[in-house]
Amino acid sequence: MKDFGERARCAASLAALVLMLAAAGCSDGGDGSGGGFAARAAKELRASGFGDYLGVQQPSGSAQRGQWTEYYFDPAEEGAVCLTGNRFQVNVRHGSSDQVLLYMQGGGACWDFLTCYVLGTATTGANGAVESGALDIDDPRSPFADWDVVYVPYCDGSVFTGDATVDYQGRRTFHHGLRNLSVAVDALGREFPDASRIVVSGSSAGGYGTFAGYGVTRVAFPDTPILVLNDSGPGLQNLEASQDVQDRTVNWNFTQRIPESCTECDVQYSYLLNWAFERDSELRAGLYSYQQDGVISFFIDLDGPQYQSLLLSVTGDVRSRDPGRFERYFPLGTSHTVLLSPEFYTQTIGGVSLLDWTNEFLADGAGWVDTIE
Repeated sequence: MKDFGERARCAASLAALVLMLAAAGCSDGGDGSGGGFAARAAKELRASGFGDYLGVQQPSGSAQRGQWTEYYFDPAEEGAVCLTGNRFQVNVRHGSSDQVLLYMQGGGACWDFLTCYVLGTATTGANGAVESGALDIDDPRSPFADWDVVYVPYCDGSVFTGDATVDYQGRRTFHHGLRNLSVAVDALGREFPDASRIVVSGSSAGGYGTFAGYGVTRVAFPDTPILVLNDSGPGLQNLEASQDVQDRTVNWNFTQRIPESCTECDVQYSYLLNWAFERDSELRAGLYSYQQDGVISFFIDLDGPQYQSLLLSVTGDVRSRDPGRFERYFPLGTSHTVLLSPEFYTQTIGGVSLLDWTNEFLADGAGWVDTIE
C-alpha cells in the first residue's frame, strides 16, 4: 500500500499555495491550469469550457438539515436550475477528514418531449442528501464516514453534462447539468479549499456525470489528487440508436465540451478516461456495474446480452490501455446501482467483497483488482 498520508499533506500544502496565487490573480502559466502532475489535463479541460460556469452564480439562501447545509439557487436566474424550472440545491456536510467526496445523484434522463413530458424518464426536482449505503454517515463501515461530502441532487435530465435551454412543444426546458455541477464544485471550493484529495463519484445518471464531474473539478482544483468512483454510469451509448444519440447531442449540447484531442470520445465517452490518464498521472478510476444492467440498457435501447457485450468490450479496451489505473467490479445480473444500497456492504464476487474492493481503491492497495463475475 502506498503512503498516502505523506502525499496528502504535500497535496494540501500545494492546494493552499494554488489558492493564494489564484486570489492574487495569477497562476502557473497564467491560465489556472497548474504546473504539476495534472497540468495538461487542467489546461485542455479549461480550454474545452469545463470551467465556464465556475464562480458565475452564488447561492440565494441556505438552511441547516441535521449535519447538512443546503444551499439554494434562485431559479429566476436560469443558471443552476432543474429541468422544468424548479429550484436547485447543493448539500454540504463537514466531516473530520480533509478528504472530500463529491457525489452526484442518479435519476434517469430525457432528451425530447416524449421522454421528458410524456414518459417522464427523468427526475425534475432537487432534494436533500440521501443517507444510505456508502453514504450512511452514521455507519462506521462506510469508507466515507468521516469525509467531507458535497452531495449533488440530480434534476437536469442531461446527466450533469447539458448546457442548453430548449423548447419542447411550448415547454421551456432547462438541460443545465453543467451549471448545476459547477455550483456544486464552487461549494466544494468554498467549503473545503484545502482538500487533500477529492473523489468524484455518482450513481446511474450521476455515474455518467462523473466524466464531466472530473472535468469541472480538475479545472477548479488543478493540483489536488482526484479519483473517480463510478457506480453504474459507464459512459456508453448505442450508436445504432442514431436518433436518440442525435437528439441528446443537439438538445443537451454537451459535445462542445469534449476536448479536441480526445479523438475517441465521440465514439464512446468512456474513452475520456484514457485521455485523462495520459494527462493526469495521479488519476485512477473504478467502475461498478451489473453486467446486464436493466436500467442503462433500457435507456440506450439494448437488451441485456447486447448491453453486456458492449460493456465488457469497451471497458475492457479502456482497461487494457491503462491497467492498474482503471479496474472494474462487475457482478452478474440485471439490477442497477449499489452505492446507496445496503448491498454495498454485503456483495462479494469470488471472495472479493465490494467494501474491501472500494477501500483498496481508495488506498491504492494491492486488493484493488479487476473483479468480473
